[in-house]
Amino acid sequence: MQVFNIEVKESMPILTDLIETIRQGNDSHNVYLSTHINQADMQSGKLKNALGVSQGELPKPLAELGIRSITLNAAFNSGTLAGYNFHVEEGEAYRNRWSEIKSNQLIADLQELFHHCHTVAFDDWANVTQASELWDGLLVDVMRPLGKLDLDFIFYLGDPALKRSFQIDEILDILSDFSRHGRVTVAMDETEAVKLWKMLNAEQFSQEPVTDLRRKSVFIYRTMGVDRLLVYAADHVILYSNDTQFSMIRQVVAQSVEYRPDARNIFIAGFSIGLLLRLSMPHCIALGLIVFGAQGTGASIPDQQALLDYIDQWIDELNKPDTHIYLYQ
Repeated sequence: MQVFNIEVKESMPILTDLIETIRQGNDSHNVYLSTHINQADMQSGKLKNALGVSQGELPKPLAELGIRSITLNAAFNSGTLAGYNFHVEEGEAYRNRWSEIKSNQLIADLQELFHHCHTVAFDDWANVTQASELWDGLLVDVMRPLGKLDLDFIFYLGDPALKRSFQIDEILDILSDFSRHGRVTVAMDETEAVKLWKMLNAEQFSQEPVTDLRRKSVFIYRTMGVDRLLVYAADHVILYSNDTQFSMIRQVVAQSVEYRPDARNIFIAGFSIGLLLRLSMPHCIALGLIVFGAQGTGASIPDQQALLDYIDQWIDELNKPDTHIYLYQ
């Protein structure tokens, strides 16, 4: 069994690197499509984000399939996909919805889109109607025949207490299958991680405090069979993968920012673009946290200076005494 030794990643050099990355911008033809693009920004002509990546609204049919955002290596005409009109209904009568939705033409159009993709980020599994069936259908009918092995898939399970044990087992099998056709990152907060650990160990839910998060996270990672597990608390993040395991301080933000409804979408915007730019995993995570923190409670996308200002605030926080102590405990 692999032994995991958590490395303490110093945030300071990572932030320093990202200052230069942000200042240089990105002059490629990459595109970021999301369900949470601010319409006021689009109408005002703000067609590129602070990292220089073109942005647009994700076609509604992709959102119906539980996808929250994608990054593309080049501009792509998604008009054909936007023309599909279907809705994933709740209830037993609709439990085979993917079978009813799919067609040879839809599969061909999705394959054409994913051929140009670099990252595909999914909504919280626990909140998406029939997510397991839909995502398994996408994998079996679209991804696997496409034969593309360089995609990055990003998943959040959400609150496992909303699902039954057999459903948890089912989605973990699906995530493991996805990892055979790309790189899978599963992200969760510490509360979700503890609940999942209890469910996987057949323990009853309780109000006990979050303790020994690392031990629980290692168990979850070994059980999942995916490439990466990212677990974050209010003041640090932990990353497990076969190649690297590390803990890194994050900037503490206000509760109104941490728990805003689209918090995960904002983090994924920065994290996905980091993957698109082929940054290291610590840099990708830090970039996601920077975009997330800089946007705060605002609706508009932060500009380049806002990202740089947030990095300065983070560095100032790191320079305070005792900032690093808990990481060594």
